[in-house]
Formats: sequence, C-alpha cells, structure tokens
Amino acid sequence: MDIPSFLSLISSETLTFVRADLFEDKNEGILPQQTANSLELSIQQSVKEGKLDPEYKNFSSARIFNEGKKTVYLNCWCKENHEMVHMWKIYSKENGIAIKTDYERLKKSIESSEDVYPTEIRYLDYADDDIDWQLNTLTAFTIKRKEYKSENEFRLLLSYPRIIEDQLLHLKTHEEIEPIRKALYLQTPVVHCKINTANLISKIYLSPYAPKWYYKVITDILEKYNLSKIEIIQSNL
Repeated sequence: MDIPSFLSLISSETLTFVRADLFEDKNEGILPQQTANSLELSIQQSVKEGKLDPEYKNFSSARIFNEGKKTVYLNCWCKENHEMVHMWKIYSKENGIAIKTDYERLKKSIESSEDVYPTEIRYLDYADDDIDWQLNTLTAFTIKRKEYKSENEFRLLLSYPRIIEDQLLHLKTHEEIEPIRKALYLQTPVVHCKINTANLISKIYLSPYAPKWYYKVITDILEKYNLSKIEIIQSNL
C-alpha cells in the first residue's frame, strides 16, 4: 500500500473494504460463461414448467450478478511468504510499504461487529470452466480470471454490511426499502471495519524503491501510534 493508506490504517485502526463494482476487473463477482449459461437455461426451463413466474423469462445472470456487486465489499491480500516484485511495482512503487500478517493474527485483530467472511481465491478460465455457484451466494466473489493468478489473493468479504442495513430497519415494506437501500450503497464506496492494529501487523516491509530516509519516517510514525515494537525491514530486492 502507499503511505496515505498505511496512515489511514493505523490512525483509524480499521481495514478498508471497497465495493466490489469499483474494482478494475469488470468480471469481479461474475460467474464463468459456462455456469451463467447453465443457470439461465435452468431458469427458462423452470418458467416453462410453471415453477417460476414468467417475469424471469428474460433472466440475465450477468445483470443480476452485476447488481449484487453493489452490496458486497472486499478487502484483499497477497498470500505469499515472500516479497513479490510485480506487487511492489503495481501497488506502491517508490512510496510503498507492505504489512505482513498471518491468518490467526488477522482473525484475532478484527473487532468489528460485522460478519466478515474469509476466502482464498480460485483462478479459472472464464470461457471454459464451470463451478457450482449454488454452494454459497458469495461463490462468485471467491473466483477470478486466471489472468490474475500471479496475485495469489486471499480476501475478506462483507455482504450487506450492518452499517448500511441497520439504516433500513425502520422501514416496513419492500417498496420502501429497495430505493433507499440502492441509494445508500451508491453513496458508500468503502466500509471500514474496526481492528486492533498491534495484533494485525507482525512486520513492515519498505519498498525496494524507497529512499533511505523512509526508514526514519516510518519509525517515527510507529512510535507516535505506540507501535514501535513492530519490526521494520528495508526490502533488498
């Protein structure tokens, strides 16, 4: 991450979750083509047999899942035990740092009352691969195109976060709730979840492109936030 993102993390003691439809990959949260085709055929057959309302006749999985992306928020990590040159270049460059943690530290650090779902990412060929999406409604957010495989991603998911949904509790009908829900999500590009930063971070790595004086700056920042026990490592890549 860059320094402003790091300062935000330690000063607010929160993890930032970004709304899924705002990610660069437009296939984020979308089913592979084979799965989408099977789903649409199944829906059409159910309509034909009278098991579903005819309004589903023109069902489009892409449209439905695109709408679903606006209620899911993601926090992403790289699941490697060593530094990745391309990750430095893509996400931080000369002013970046990387924080290191492990699953138990990450789990124990989360103090938010939100339901946070952890998942490893599977990388698929979206043209040829098929998945059983019915296992979980969030399955579409546990997969990515194989072109992103080098990121080796681990992520945390929030679905219909309480910080938004609780604002709708006073409403009674679907007709009242849906337009307000849609507006609230569009107004909320990120959601912050409370964490214990000292529990989260085991080490901090400075970018291999960072100037030498960066070490002192990060040290001073950690002292200010009572995190001076965290080890700082200057990358030697």
